[in-house]
Amino acid sequence: MLNEFTLLSLAHVFAVASPGADFAVVLKNTLRSGKVAGVMTAIGVGCGISIHLIYTLFGIALILSQSEILFQIIKAIGALYLLWLAWQLFQSRAKIKATNEPEVVQTLENIKAFRQGFLTNVFNPKVTVFFLVLFTSIVSPNTSLWMQGLYGLWLVIYTILWFIVVAWFFSRKQVLAWYQSHGHYFDWIMGVFLAFIATQLFMS
Repeated sequence: MLNEFTLLSLAHVFAVASPGADFAVVLKNTLRSGKVAGVMTAIGVGCGISIHLIYTLFGIALILSQSEILFQIIKAIGALYLLWLAWQLFQSRAKIKATNEPEVVQTLENIKAFRQGFLTNVFNPKVTVFFLVLFTSIVSPNTSLWMQGLYGLWLVIYTILWFIVVAWFFSRKQVLAWYQSHGHYFDWIMGVFLAFIATQLFMS
């Protein structure tokens, strides 16, 4: 079981650390709305993972992976949500440019920040496949359900902690000062990145 836990943790560490939609949303909310918004987004991402873990442990992920229609629906919802977030970035930047208003930290309610992190993760079909592969290839069928649940709990906690660290780092004064001066570049790059991920979901 120790080997299972070690392999599971290492695979998850590399997966979480790689740039993706979750990272982009946490980064966006942290730079635009501050550390608290970033932390709430991080918690939302972690709670989203718990949803994937629950249905993976109970076999629903296997059904989703074998039903092309259901999987395509999930992909479409996830891609459209990411496109909506990208559109918000483009629109916000366009409004600032049109009115010549100075850059200010934009307030984002905690529940909205949490919801963005949660939905971004829940509607990411790549996470569905990742946990299905992870638990079927590493975890033995003989491992008890409660032990698998503990594995999953650790993955949720680690995800939240990782993205809290991301939020903390990018909320530092030096980073925020850079964003105040170069935020227009960041918003467009992040918007394009989210749109790219959405396109990949549509095409994959």
